[in-house]
Amino acid sequence: MKFPRNAKVFRGQLDVAAFAGVFFALCLMLVFSTLLVHSPGVEIQLPEVLDARVQGVEPPVINVAVDAQGTIYFESQIIERASFKNRLSHVVAQFEKPPTLIIQGDANADLSMVLNLCELASKTGVSRTLWATRMLEPAIQTVP
Repeated sequence: MKFPRNAKVFRGQLDVAAFAGVFFALCLMLVFSTLLVHSPGVEIQLPEVLDARVQGVEPPVINVAVDAQGTIYFESQIIERASFKNRLSHVVAQFEKPPTLIIQGDANADLSMVLNLCELASKTGVSRTLWATRMLEPAIQTVP
């Protein structure tokens, strides 16, 4: 059976106002959706270094974060300093080989707090402790 073909090529003018209205409505939705979405987590400003040699870290890896007020975040939860050693030793015991502890310490965090975490980690069987930093881009020097 052959169907009659009555589709014709559109030869009129396009209405730009309709396209512009849809475009601006999409732009408004995009702007408001990004402004109203709450990003979960704690803001930590990592210390900045000019020349950091990036080291490869082999698994297993354990992450700990310390904010500027000295709050410890372990396994995405706030943990008290007294119970941190017990939880860390329990997690370290689950791995076959000793894990590496990566401390994401805020630049304004108390250094003694970070050093206490390193000491506790060495007592629980962590093989290496690394401090996470943010590398600064070196300034571009122009030759006159």
